[in-house]
Amino acid sequence: MLIKSFEIESNVLKDNPLKDPYVRKIYSIEVGEVESAPIVIYLSGFLSSSITLLNYDPLSESITEKLQRLQKEGNVKNLIFILPDLFTKLGGNQYINSTAVGMYEDFIVKELIPYLFDIYGKKDIILMGKSSGGYGSIVLGMKYSEIIKGVINHSGDAYFEYVYLPYFPSVIRHIRKEGDHYKWLEKYWSKANKKDKEDLNTLNIIAMSAFYSPDGDKIVLPFDLDTGEIIEDVWKKWLEKDPVRLIDKYCENLRKLKLIYMDVGNKDEFKINYGLRILHKKMQKYNIKHEFEEYDGGHFNTNFRYDISLSLISKVFCDANNKI
Repeated sequence: MLIKSFEIESNVLKDNPLKDPYVRKIYSIEVGEVESAPIVIYLSGFLSSSITLLNYDPLSESITEKLQRLQKEGNVKNLIFILPDLFTKLGGNQYINSTAVGMYEDFIVKELIPYLFDIYGKKDIILMGKSSGGYGSIVLGMKYSEIIKGVINHSGDAYFEYVYLPYFPSVIRHIRKEGDHYKWLEKYWSKANKKDKEDLNTLNIIAMSAFYSPDGDKIVLPFDLDTGEIIEDVWKKWLEKDPVRLIDKYCENLRKLKLIYMDVGNKDEFKINYGLRILHKKMQKYNIKHEFEEYDGGHFNTNFRYDISLSLISKVFCDANNKI
């Protein structure tokens, strides 16, 4: 196993409105024979970066420890595991283009993947992610089936009515204390403690507004701060980016993928289990080959599920009978 680090200077992120770094750090973990290995790009959840998977945790495995064990057990053979740092000043990423955040969809598809092809040769690309990363994986898999050949979606945001709407009232109250969401953001980043639960919920909704309903470089909220009324035209823009709606447009593309795996805990704190149930049913309706599992658990501390998805990637893309 070999760990490498490198940096990509992005053209599409160079003028991003948040002035986040446009030189992005990437780590790669090479397992087995690189020549015959698919490339797995891991997209992290909100409030995190993919490279945190490398961190030591006494209560769970780092990604290197997990891959070493799975290789020893024979469940992972040849694999190139890519960890891009795509954290933003809004607390994370949804991995889609936004005029208020940056062209992260273009970065992944038009810069990162071609860069990896230059290094490793043209190979099968699998997107794998948790939560926001699961959302990015399935959405980009829908749009770019000519480039992306597999999708691993662990608890990815879906059916926005349940995921986001319940937080709107408390977020409105929280933002109103500062006057508007820009003043709130400024105060948030000046705080010593940035992990207050109510703060994180507010940051999440502001960030989703930036990805789902930007107006140029402005972040447009989906509700009226004075009355709390949902602004239907803005909320509609959110729903247009919901995977349970997008699948109706991109079902043909999903049929082209060699692997679609989705799972979610039946006690998911954001009720994402309902969204993935809907997505699963729609995939059945459209005869899209996929695997779906709803297991006993919640949204957090679910990295143990990666044993299943990483082993499945190896089975589909590395076993002799499945090689293309």
